Amino acid sequence: MNGAPASIELAALRAGHLPPTPFTLALQGREPLVAEQVYRHLPGRRLVFRARADGQALLVKLFLRRRDYSRECAGLDLLHGRGVPSPEVRWRHQESRAWVLATEFLPDAYGLANRLDAAEAEVDVGAVLALFGALHRAGLVQRDAHLDNFLIRDGVAHAIDGAGIRRARGARASRANLALLLAQFPPAWDARLHGLLGHYGGLDDDAALRRDWRRARLRRLRDYRRKCVRSCTEFVVERSWRSFVARRRDRDDTGFLHLLADPERAVAAAPRLKDGNTATVVRVSGAARDLVVKRYNVKDWRHGLRRALRRSRAWTSWQSANLLHHVGVPTPRAVGLREGRWGPFRLVTYLITEASAGVPLQDWVEARGAGELPEWLDRALLETLVALAAAGLSHGDLKASNFLVEEAIQRLLLIDLDAMRLHRCERSAQRALRRDRERFLANWDGALRRHFAQLLAPLERSEPHCG
Repeated sequence: MNGAPASIELAALRAGHLPPTPFTLALQGREPLVAEQVYRHLPGRRLVFRARADGQALLVKLFLRRRDYSRECAGLDLLHGRGVPSPEVRWRHQESRAWVLATEFLPDAYGLANRLDAAEAEVDVGAVLALFGALHRAGLVQRDAHLDNFLIRDGVAHAIDGAGIRRARGARASRANLALLLAQFPPAWDARLHGLLGHYGGLDDDAALRRDWRRARLRRLRDYRRKCVRSCTEFVVERSWRSFVARRRDRDDTGFLHLLADPERAVAAAPRLKDGNTATVVRVSGAARDLVVKRYNVKDWRHGLRRALRRSRAWTSWQSANLLHHVGVPTPRAVGLREGRWGPFRLVTYLITEASAGVPLQDWVEARGAGELPEWLDRALLETLVALAAAGLSHGDLKASNFLVEEAIQRLLLIDLDAMRLHRCERSAQRALRRDRERFLANWDGALRRHFAQLLAPLERSEPHCG
């Protein structure tokens, strides 16, 4: 028999304590709130949860800073005043340096972020674009336009984040805000989004939107690249005089933490996949799944001196792997980074990724013979290069052996990312991407070279510009 839900006081919430759900929160003069599910918890700032009071389901936002509460309320008031779909406010409450906003809970509503592969995804995206058009025609913008700040219910999108709502300063601000929304989608969605922009209504300058779109994506990727090397919701980073360590926050099992603390032990003992002058790669068996540890070697003291004050190849690979995952390009998931350091000087560095059962593309093609390549492989290769181009990313060494073929699940993975670059200038990106394609084609002869050259021909673009 389950006991009654635990009770918590506002003072405990301010201290960062949060019991497992369900729990009860008592407020002066109101029916106690029974929290059923927590959606977001920022200790010392905010708690968002689904609750029940008086038999009614509510979405409750509890703020521990007055300015956050004021922004949320002001934004929701603007949305309601301009007729933009948004959950209705049920009540507001303040006590003991805490501010509570309760809105209606939208049952069966969902966000876009985890539904882009669903069959009805284009209908849902169209609904969000229609909401954005209504928002802008009402003279408002959403400064925090990530995909889960909009919920869809019965085909209608609702704006749920009042804190990001501001008054627009003209058509240019609205266009830049639309570009910010479009930049939240993976590059594979670009062509589909162009076809769905009719739902937004009233685009005045398509070329200007494209430029703003690219700039917004570049800013977003640069922000995410910095996020990979600081502690946040997704990553944990620890710095000391002797080391720099980063890992995914969801990788906290004991075995992995021991591996990250001393990867050299694994390199010395585990089976080697590669043993070269520049890198040593081993495969480590784990309880959940196998991992790959890549040690970037220092060849001699001169090489070490040249590399000591530069960004390490492991650092670049860590950021690049996470960027690729962020834009939807398949690559083995990077889960940990370790740099040995002596103050500002970098020493031996390690990258840990999830293992893949894939075979290098060139070996896979040679083993398969000269027959026709499967359609899924062509599609996967083209989608990868299109996504890199849309994101302004170049690989730097796009030989065929840097693709892994996972035939059983029809997937192509990109590996060896230590020369990858995120380009600010589109002219620079196009030159680098052209070199990538030339490097890839140089691996093939005869009919295979003609096949891949024809497949990749549409990627050639004209009139590059800097954004």
